[in-house]
Amino acid sequence: MGTGHSWSALCMSDELLLNLDNYKQLVNIDKTNKTATVQAGIKLWQLNDLLDKEGLALTNLGSIDQQSIAGAIQTGTHGTGIGFQNLASQVLSFTLIKADGEKITLHKEDDLFNAAIISLGCLGIISELTLQVTDAYNLHDKTYTKKFTDIIDTIDDYIYNNNHFKMWWLPTSEDAIIFTYKRTSEKTNDSWFRQFFMDKILSVIGFRLCVFLGNIFPKLRVPLNKFLTAQMDGPLDRIEKSYKVFVVPEPPLHRETEWAFDVKNAKEILTAYRNLFLSGEFTFNFIQEIRFTKGDNFWLSECNGRDSIWIGAYNHEDKQWNSILQAFEKFAIQHNGRPHYGKEFHVRKEYLAQQYPKYADFIERRKQFDPTNKFGNKLMDELFS
Repeated sequence: MGTGHSWSALCMSDELLLNLDNYKQLVNIDKTNKTATVQAGIKLWQLNDLLDKEGLALTNLGSIDQQSIAGAIQTGTHGTGIGFQNLASQVLSFTLIKADGEKITLHKEDDLFNAAIISLGCLGIISELTLQVTDAYNLHDKTYTKKFTDIIDTIDDYIYNNNHFKMWWLPTSEDAIIFTYKRTSEKTNDSWFRQFFMDKILSVIGFRLCVFLGNIFPKLRVPLNKFLTAQMDGPLDRIEKSYKVFVVPEPPLHRETEWAFDVKNAKEILTAYRNLFLSGEFTFNFIQEIRFTKGDNFWLSECNGRDSIWIGAYNHEDKQWNSILQAFEKFAIQHNGRPHYGKEFHVRKEYLAQQYPKYADFIERRKQFDPTNKFGNKLMDELFS
């Protein structure tokens, strides 16, 4: 069990849960080869701080840094940037404790590594990981708004002309919020006061207030979303340490699903997604996030074999959520999507087996690694029985 950041029932059990929160040491730093060996329970924010003190950094990072390193890797957690794979790609080797107590080390060049690096914890307990890191770097962050339909028309320019690119959308706003990050050797220029005021006060307290008002008065959701979008039309133009740019203020508790699609179909999928959310059937009180990642060869990776566009559905928990999730999953299946394992999804083995060429092989690996189902639970049995 990691931080409890996941929305899905990965760790639900009537039996024992193992928590590695105190197993969080930085075991070794090799500055020559730029590697870091860490214990599996370390949180991403702790790792970011430790690496920064050594003049190092992770090559990519997601929007939230509260997860344990093992949990983020095992679920296929990702950042954004079409030249960068998910977080698991930064692992060079890791140790795994199997159900019978045997401890094995898997290396990136091994086929078994590709099977186990994203396996939802059901092959065994990750003990330590050796990561490929990089010299600490800054990002030039330009954030502004633009008409959503215009973004769709020129989506390839944004995807391929920035090191990292993502979008936020607050339906039913005509504009979306664009984040473009380019790596730079220029010095940081972001002030402590701006970070505190924007990231701690407005982005946390202000956003929560808007969500609260929208829940009490649902008719306010659309104007509130347009108001929040307009606040991002600064534009913001800053240079800051990479992990400070990647990580956003932690949002209030909400419901969330996210699916990966083939980026070759980005225009078609984004158009259908926008039309779905503009249909008038639902109202939204939360930011919708769209990101991009490079494909990989990991057996159960949501990006297996294809560069991907990630599209999510998010809402503060209310009576609409189950209907939103059902409608979004129908849309996602129609467009050959793959669900993020750490978020809400209803598809099971039959659909996933169609999506992953090595799915049956993975099930056989699971039988070999855990013949007594020690690491099983209801969800694992539904996915991999």
